[in-house]
Amino acid sequence: MAIKEEAISGAELSELKALIADQQQRLDILESRQAAPDVEAPTKQQRSTRRQLLKLAGATLVGAAGSAALRAVPAAAANGDALLVGTIRDQDLNNVTGISLIGAANPGRALYSNAGGSSVGGQTAIWGGNFNNGRGVVGYGGGTFGTGVFGYTYSSSSSSIGVRGQTFSYGAFTGAGVGVLASSAGGDGLHAATTAQSRRAIYAYTSQTGSVGVAAYSQFGTAIRSGSSTSTALFAYSGNSQAIQWIAGSSTYAGIGGGNLGGGPDIKLGGSGRIVQLANISAGVGAPSYTPVTYTGGGGHSYFESVRADDGALWISGTTGSGKAKWRRVNAVRVDTADGTGAPYAPFRLYDSRSGAKKAAGSTTVVVVAGAGSGASKIPADAVAIIGNLTATQYTGTGFLSIAPGGVTVGTSTVNFITGQTAIANSFIVGLGTGGNAGKVQVKVAGHATHILIDVTGYLQ
Repeated sequence: MAIKEEAISGAELSELKALIADQQQRLDILESRQAAPDVEAPTKQQRSTRRQLLKLAGATLVGAAGSAALRAVPAAAANGDALLVGTIRDQDLNNVTGISLIGAANPGRALYSNAGGSSVGGQTAIWGGNFNNGRGVVGYGGGTFGTGVFGYTYSSSSSSIGVRGQTFSYGAFTGAGVGVLASSAGGDGLHAATTAQSRRAIYAYTSQTGSVGVAAYSQFGTAIRSGSSTSTALFAYSGNSQAIQWIAGSSTYAGIGGGNLGGGPDIKLGGSGRIVQLANISAGVGAPSYTPVTYTGGGGHSYFESVRADDGALWISGTTGSGKAKWRRVNAVRVDTADGTGAPYAPFRLYDSRSGAKKAAGSTTVVVVAGAGSGASKIPADAVAIIGNLTATQYTGTGFLSIAPGGVTVGTSTVNFITGQTAIANSFIVGLGTGGNAGKVQVKVAGHATHILIDVTGYLQ
C-alpha cells in the first residue's frame, strides 16, 4: 500500500534539523562514553542498546529531512506564506501596496507580465485594483528615457487596449476616482500613439453626470498635445457631462492649443456642433477689464481673444487701446422676430408728435425704446440700438432734427428740412442710452418748430 507523503513546511523542517542536532550531540556523548553528571554509569549492554536506538532515531529523522529536501516545496514569503504562480492569490495587507518592485537600470523592468498567447484574447498582462481610495497601478519612470507605465498591444482588433484605466463610481465605491493619472516633471505625462488605421491613440468616455472623460492640467507648458496628419487628432465623447476639460496654470499659456498644418480647420466639432462658453468674471456688464494677451504665431500672425460677459454679450479683442478700450462688442442685427421662429420683423411707429403740439426749436424729446412694440416684434430689454426712419413734417421754416442715445449731447443733424416740402425723412441707426437713460433715445429740434415721427424697422442685440 502506497503511503501518501505530506508536505513539510519550513518551520517543521527547522524543528527536524534541531532535533537531529540534539540527537547527534547525545550520540557523540555516548560514543565518547561521557556520562551525564550525577548519573550512575550505565552498563556495557545498556550503552549498546541506547546507542542503537539513538542511531535508529537519527537515521529516521535524517531520512525524513532528506525526503523533505528532495520533495518540491513551494517558495515561501518572509512570513511563510506560499508564493503561487498560475493561481489567483488574494491577500489582505495592512498597508496600501500589494507588490512594490524597483527595477534595475535601463533596460531592466520592475514588473513584467505577458498574458495570453497565440489566438488568445481578453487577457490582462497587469491588473491593479484598489477598492479603498488607493491606486491600482502606479508607475514612475526615471532617467532620460524612463517610462512610468508602458502599454502596448500587438493585436489589430478594435477591442484590443494598450492601457486601460477605470474608476468605480457606484455603490460603495462612489467618489472622485481617477481612471488614469499621468504626471511628469519635464517630459510627457501621458504619451499615446497608434499606427493602425481608423484607431484611436487615446479614447476617453464617461456617462456619469458631473464627471470628465479627460482632464488635463498644465502649469507652464501644454496640457494635452495630440496631432495627426491624416485623421482626427483628438476624439472624446461624454454621455452626460464634459468629455474634455483643460486647465492651464499660467496667463501666458492656453488651456487648448490646436492647429492644422495642412490648411484645414483647427477644431472640428461633431455631434450637435454646439459650443458652450463660460461668462468671463472680469467682463461683468461691459467689456473685460483686463488687457488681452498678445500672441504672435507662425509667419508673424497675431492671435486675438473672444470672451462672453455676464450679460451674454460677446466681446473680441482689437489692436488698439488697453484695458477695456482693447475690446469691442459683437452685436447681432435683428430683423427677425424675437421668438426664434425666423419670421420677419414687423416695423412699427415708435413715436408721433402729431397728436399734440409741434416740438419747438431748441427742444429735446426723450422716447423710451425698450419694451416698445408688440408680440415677437417688441424691442427686448437687452437691445443696444435700433434701426429706423426719422421724419420731420408740418415745420414752419428750415431746420434739422438730431436723434441720439438718451442723455447724450449732440450737434449733428439726422434730417434737414426746408420750406416748400410737406415732410422729409432719413434712415438712422442709433444706440440706446445707459444708466438713468437706459433703453431710451432722444430727438433734438433746431431751426423751427416741427412735428417728428420715429419708425423702427429693426434693432441690434
